[in-house]
Amino acid sequence: MNQEKSQIVEDQLKFFNENAIQQKPDLTAPIFKDYVSKEQTSGFIWLGKRKRILDYGCGTGTSIDAFLKDNPCGTPLFIGVDIADLAIQKVRRKYPEYTFYSIKDNKIPQILDDSMDGAYLLHVLHHSHEHDAIFKGIYSKLEKGGKFFLSDLSSNNPIIKLFRGLFVLSPDFIKRRFRDDLVVDGSIPEKYKVDPEAIIKKLKKTGFSIQEVGYGHLALFLFAWVDRFVPLSRWAFFRRLYKTLGSIEERLLKYRFFQKSAEVFYIKCIK
Repeated sequence: MNQEKSQIVEDQLKFFNENAIQQKPDLTAPIFKDYVSKEQTSGFIWLGKRKRILDYGCGTGTSIDAFLKDNPCGTPLFIGVDIADLAIQKVRRKYPEYTFYSIKDNKIPQILDDSMDGAYLLHVLHHSHEHDAIFKGIYSKLEKGGKFFLSDLSSNNPIIKLFRGLFVLSPDFIKRRFRDDLVVDGSIPEKYKVDPEAIIKKLKKTGFSIQEVGYGHLALFLFAWVDRFVPLSRWAFFRRLYKTLGSIEERLLKYRFFQKSAEVFYIKCIK
């Protein structure tokens, strides 16, 4: 237990400041990158021709990288906010044409109310307890009719739960194969439980109108993990196999039984 606690960082601010200065190698094969990001890509396309987008939890700018790649509808003005000062410093150097703020207590006094026509929040909730405050802050900054896309980890996938527990006990040679993820010197941040149904209720209570709810990821990520050690995706046969498995997952996730075990969920809503 002591070993596990020493490798799961409870101080989220400390972890993400340290994570911001890490050099992240590219260890994931393209076919799995597309699989992991498909829900995010759908949300970015749904946001469409937004002129001013709030990136809540912008980190070092990886979400902006993905948005500019996935959304063919022009280049909006991004305003990013994050709790990690070092991440903000880094993203300012990367995207000097956009505006970024370091925030505390989920408050964004630097941005005028009703001034944004789009916003997104990616994988922030499982690192935070203050979901109501986050949603209220985003709602206040959006104009009437503004779009808000949210995607996060549901904490319901039993395979992820098992391997997260095993990760902290793994030898260094295994941990090194996950340096592109949220890993700093073999440590990972504490992950809080997120219930999609509870999130939907909070969003409605805040005032948002829910447009669409979806789910992703059952077990194909297991093959992505194996691929880091034995890169089978280099062969066309396995790439076809993985695509077939992904299609099967998509069909299964139309049913409530499998949605309850999904690792990722997304919500599209409007103010």
